[in-house]
Amino acid sequence: MADTYLLDTSVATIAWDGLHKEHSQIRSRLAAFGDDPIYVCAISIGEKEYGLRVYLHIDAARSQAVRDAWRQYQILSIDHHTAEIYGQLRGTLFRLYATPTSRGRIKEKRPENLLDKTTSRELGIQENDLWIVSVAVQYDLRLITRDAGEGMRRILGVAKDGLGYDRADVWAAASP
Repeated sequence: MADTYLLDTSVATIAWDGLHKEHSQIRSRLAAFGDDPIYVCAISIGEKEYGLRVYLHIDAARSQAVRDAWRQYQILSIDHHTAEIYGQLRGTLFRLYATPTSRGRIKEKRPENLLDKTTSRELGIQENDLWIVSVAVQYDLRLITRDAGEGMRRILGVAKDGLGYDRADVWAAASP
C-alpha cells in the first residue's frame, strides 16, 4: 500500500551522510518504501546546514556530499497553512504546560523552557520539532523520526488529540 513520508532531521541527516555509522541501516529502511514519495522539510535543511557550518571537524568534501544528497529529496516549505497548525500545536502545549503570571500572561516564552507541572522536569520540546510535525500534519505525511524523547512524544500527543494526526513512526537507534 502506497504512503507518503516526511523524514525528521534525526533520520534525514543520517540518510544524507554516507560516512555516518548508521547510514547503511537507514538507507536500507528507506529503500523498503520503494517508489513511495519521501519528503524533507526546509527546517531539516536549516538544521543540517547549521551543523555543517559550526562543526569544524567535518571536511568540505563531506559537507558538499551531504548537501548533494539532500537535493535528491523534495523539500517542503513553511507557509501560512503550516503556521496555523504550528500555532495550534504550540498554543495547546503552552496552555497545558506554561506557568501563568498574575496578569494572566505566561512566564515561559520558548517551548524549550516548558516544565512538567508535576515533576518540574523540562519537557524537552524543541521549536523545530513543532514546525516539522506541523508540516507532517499539513500534508498528512507519515513522519519518520528517531526522536523518542519526551518532547516529541508530547508534540505528537497534542497533534493526535487536537488534530487527529497519528501517523508518526519512531525508529529505534541502533544499539552500540
